Amino acid sequence: MAIGVGILIQGALHLAWGPISIQWLNALSTWSNPSTTDSLVFFHVRLPRVLTAMAAGSGLALSGLLLQTWFHNPLAGPSVLGISAGSSLGVAVIILTGLTWGWWGVTTAAVGGGMLTLLLILAVSRRFHGSATLLIFGLMLSYVVGAVVTVLQAEAAQDALQQFVFWGMGTFGQAPLRISGLMLLMVAIAGRMIFLRSRDLDAWTLGSITAQSMGVDAKKLKYSVIGITGVLAGIITAVCGPVAFLGLATPHLVRLVSDERSHRRLIPLTILMGAFIALLADWGVRAPGIDGGGWPLNAVLSLLGGPMVVWVLLRKTWNA
Repeated sequence: MAIGVGILIQGALHLAWGPISIQWLNALSTWSNPSTTDSLVFFHVRLPRVLTAMAAGSGLALSGLLLQTWFHNPLAGPSVLGISAGSSLGVAVIILTGLTWGWWGVTTAAVGGGMLTLLLILAVSRRFHGSATLLIFGLMLSYVVGAVVTVLQAEAAQDALQQFVFWGMGTFGQAPLRISGLMLLMVAIAGRMIFLRSRDLDAWTLGSITAQSMGVDAKKLKYSVIGITGVLAGIITAVCGPVAFLGLATPHLVRLVSDERSHRRLIPLTILMGAFIALLADWGVRAPGIDGGGWPLNAVLSLLGGPMVVWVLLRKTWNA
């Protein structure tokens, strides 16, 4: 409840604050045909940014929770299977080779790269009987794809390289309203789908053998986790760039502030916490009171998420 109230307060503040002062009543009165400065700023800049931050934060946080549960690994995150790396490769091919397909071209390439990586992982996962092996495969795939992107960067023109570097910093402020709304809807659908498998996820935390003895279909659960994670991570990376740490750190923050261990509670809590942290991090990007804006999104998220990961490592060491 408190997290939900925090999201509403932050969302309202994000909508109200900005370098341009707007009249809310004037903006909302022309929502069906935004033409005034107030309505254009509200519906084309501030509202999409808030919705995008909420969708990205909640989607990546949910992905992180699912991967950490599936792999029994507290340091697993959405990028662990190479989905974000595949999306980055798609964007690199479009931008660094000088193709001018516009915003939709970049988005399509990013989603396509992420989906191709996902299909490859699903194909090879049939031959892997242990989750640790699939985890290692995803990490190695990320390194290989990252090397290809580095080669493309080395051969790219200066303007294209600069554009790709800016995309790689991450942002919540590029998606139009219809895309941000679609992202939020997809997160809601994904959350509902995996919420229905809460009992299976709870059983999986007891170990794969125990879970299967309790009637859990491991293959269906694996495809659900990888499929939902791949779709969410691919689309969010396409729209926002390779956003760091949200998927990795948010589930741990939820466990630190809550004693809940059932996924029926963890799933909605993680989704809400992800949206809250994303909105909080975006204040560092928008930098109230600082001319010219603040820090890049990934820098802000790394400063927030890095200490959380260190805390997880230290806590594991202390409990060993």
